[in-house]
Formats: sequence, C-alpha cells, structure tokens
Amino acid sequence: MTRERHYRRLLALYPRDHRERHGEEMLGVLMAANGGRRDDLDIVRGAAALHLRRMFNMDGGVQLRDVMAVVGLLGPILLLAGAAPDLHEIAWWFTTDGLFVTVPYTQVPDWPAWVAWLVVAVLTLFGVRRPAAAMAWVACAAHLVIISAVRVNYAANHENIGLLLLGVFTAVALTWSAGPARGRELVGRRGIRFAFAGVALSAVLPAITPSLYAVGFRAYQLGPWLASAAFVFGGYLACRRVPDRRTGRHAAFVLALPIISNLVNHVLIGILGPALFWTPVAANALFYGIPVLMVLAGFGILRQVWRSLPS
Repeated sequence: MTRERHYRRLLALYPRDHRERHGEEMLGVLMAANGGRRDDLDIVRGAAALHLRRMFNMDGGVQLRDVMAVVGLLGPILLLAGAAPDLHEIAWWFTTDGLFVTVPYTQVPDWPAWVAWLVVAVLTLFGVRRPAAAMAWVACAAHLVIISAVRVNYAANHENIGLLLLGVFTAVALTWSAGPARGRELVGRRGIRFAFAGVALSAVLPAITPSLYAVGFRAYQLGPWLASAAFVFGGYLACRRVPDRRTGRHAAFVLALPIISNLVNHVLIGILGPALFWTPVAANALFYGIPVLMVLAGFGILRQVWRSLPS
C-alpha cells in the first residue's frame, strides 16, 4: 500500500465535510512530513476528538432552533405510540367481557395523557404552534400526575420515564422553537409518513408479543424493546430527511429518549440492584437526571452553561 493511499484511509475517519474542506491540505502536510506511527495515532485521535466535539455540539455548528422545530413536529406523533398498550388492554376487556364492559381505570390510567398528545399531534400537523405548546404542557402535567398517583401496575414501569421525558422536551421544543411549520419544511411529507409508519408498527408489536412465549421468556421480554425501537426508528428515518445531517442526528437523539431512558434504567438496576429503590429520591434523580443530562450535552447546552459561570 502506498503512503498516499494509507493516509487517505486514515483521513477517511474524519467527517465528510471536514475532508472536503481540509482533506487535500492535510494529506499534503502528512506526505511532506514523512511521519510514522505517531502521526497515524495523531490522525486517529484528531478524528475521534472532532467527532466527539460534533456529537456534543461543542463547535456550535448545529442550529438548536431547527432541532427543536423537528422535535416539536415529530415528538407528538411518536408519543402516540405510548397509547398502544392501552388500546390493546381495552381490546382485551372487550373481547373477554363483551362490548359494554367498564374497563377498570387502573388498567388504562394514562389515557387522558394520550388523548392530549393526539390533540397536540393534530395541531402540529396544521402548523398551529401556541395552542399545541399549551396542550403539550397539559399532556406532560397529566402524565406526571398519573405516574405519581397511580401505583398499581403503572408507576413501577420504567418505560413511562422515557415517554414522559420525550413529552417534556417536545413541549419545550414547541414553546421555544420556530414551530412545527419550520419542522415540516425540514422533514417534508415523506418524513412525517416515516414517523407515522413507526408508530403503526409499534402499535402492532404488542399484539404479537404474547406469541413470543413460544420462543422463550427472553424473547417475550424483547417485546417492549421492539415496540419502542419501532417508533424510534421511524423518527430516525424521518430525521434523515432533514437537509443538514447534523441537525437531523441531534433531533433523532432527542426522539430516541424512550430507548435511551430504558437503557440507562436497566444499567442502573443491573449495577445497583434493589438498593437503588431504598432511596426513592436518589432513584428518581438518576432515572430522570442521566437521560436529561445526555440530551442537554448533545445539544451543547451544558457547554454554554459552563462557559457562563464565573471563573
């Protein structure tokens, strides 16, 4: 392998736009220096550092208002997937006890929140920002009250943490962004279709989850993960329609909060075990705080806060 080909392979580790602007210049410097393995390591370290800076928006290259506009448009759509377990629960009661059965409230305690998010989704599709933002905060408040008040078969479900956090960030996005109309410009109609397709797939998966028992209990446990992954993947495909890839990736990271939260919760439970639940305040701080900090870091907001503090 020639030296030029070797260096081009190493420079391929850098982001594409960086290579287009500085690739030939960097290649010329490397060829003239006639370096060794230390230069190779420097190239790898520099590429990793640049990717890390961009991941956390340390260079300020991502327009946060555009990110929030995309989240404000797609967030209410993806949150509709949270209603799927309620719909399947209601269908089960109708199937077993007849059409006019009264479903116990503890079986579907969160339906008011999903009705509110349905209203928000409709308003955002029509580009109505302020009423959508107000209803989004109502939906978040309803969800929080339900989680705090209903303890039977609901509050201990950690999947609700990710949905609540996504709801809060969606409400923030609708309140302080350019609005869902701007999000629609960035995502386009096809992106909205991708989001709805992810929600539809996520709604179907809980219906087939019981059949996974035939494969094994571990396969059955994958059911909720697959349902969450389905609508998060739909959001990811929608965000890929955004012309600026970095803006799309940051928006997709926010929309992936349900999966991120579940991963954080399982890691914490696996490391700390039952002792984590002996102090509810600490447990809630970790369960809610770590995903929030991850998203804020991805936005680059923590960097701005740090720089604003007096030295």
